[in-house]
Amino acid sequence: MQATLVTNGQTPAALRPVLAVSSPRSTSLRDSLESLAGELESMVADDGVEQAVEIGRLIIDRLYDGDLSSWRRRGPKSVSLRELARQLDRPLSCSGLYRAIALYELSEGLGGIDRWVDAGMGSSHLRVVLGLPREEQRRLLDAAMERAWTVAELEREAQPIRERLPQRARRGGRPRLPRFVKSLNRLRKCVADRGEFFGDLDAVGEMSSEELAALREQLAEVRERCDELEQALATAS
Repeated sequence: MQATLVTNGQTPAALRPVLAVSSPRSTSLRDSLESLAGELESMVADDGVEQAVEIGRLIIDRLYDGDLSSWRRRGPKSVSLRELARQLDRPLSCSGLYRAIALYELSEGLGGIDRWVDAGMGSSHLRVVLGLPREEQRRLLDAAMERAWTVAELEREAQPIRERLPQRARRGGRPRLPRFVKSLNRLRKCVADRGEFFGDLDAVGEMSSEELAALREQLAEVRERCDELEQALATAS
């Protein structure tokens, strides 16, 4: 026997279509993201430190009411940043937006970074000191400016300080990979596709003796570095 549905002329609530209603908060956030994306799109593409700091400032002002502590509580996995990155046509990833905020925070904490930037230090130098105590940031950047340190030299000076920090205070919250591990990971990705990495080997027959000698020298240098790594791993095992 088929059951009879009594409606009394009304559509039962369970059968009524459900209308998606945006909350005022989600609508406001969407509007803020669209407005901010428009501002960022209007900026002239520039990979300089000044623009990165300005991008960070705009994000904090528009999405976090100018409150850096609010940003810190939400962290780099903020949904707002992912949504903003998706709306941008220019090549700015979520991690790129995060780095811009970090540089803005560094600038605010040090009372400006103009003197180091004017001395020729770029974002790569400045990112090395992120997460370190303010006094160490200032000391290291001053030393790098006075002694014309490369990024690698600055990193070598910063690493012992970072290792002494409590784990949760370190940049990114995870131990930094040794440089040789990063290099090995990159090399592994290169050789994973043999057709790409070792393609066009038949072109060897068209090279001059000088070119071949230079390639042999480069290959010997790579082999020597790999042998050193293999020996170090064998010693540690």
